[in-house]
Amino acid sequence: MLALSLGIAGCTSGDNGADAGACDRRLPTCPATPPSYQQTVGPIISQKCVTCHYPGTTIAKGDFSTYANVYANRGSMLNQAYSCIMPPSSGPPLTADERTQLLTWFVCGAPNN
Repeated sequence: MLALSLGIAGCTSGDNGADAGACDRRLPTCPATPPSYQQTVGPIISQKCVTCHYPGTTIAKGDFSTYANVYANRGSMLNQAYSCIMPPSSGPPLTADERTQLLTWFVCGAPNN
């Protein structure tokens, strides 16, 4: 289980471009079958995070283009998504379902499944 250190930041509809319902403060529990990295989480990260977090970028810290890099940054990524800081309003917003899938996967220990 991933130890969580969640920073509390203000979260309104303007924080990351998502609607206010997508940024509630409920952290999901890990279900018996966690979301799949290969089928669900990886594609979300590719579409919503790798647009700024890619190899050699000077736009944002971190390269999230591989599972190993995502796993290494999982605590920071969870905090950013939970606090509704990422993605920023200039990036593609997470839907409520995408945010739930990401947070659930992180809470489940970010398995390579």
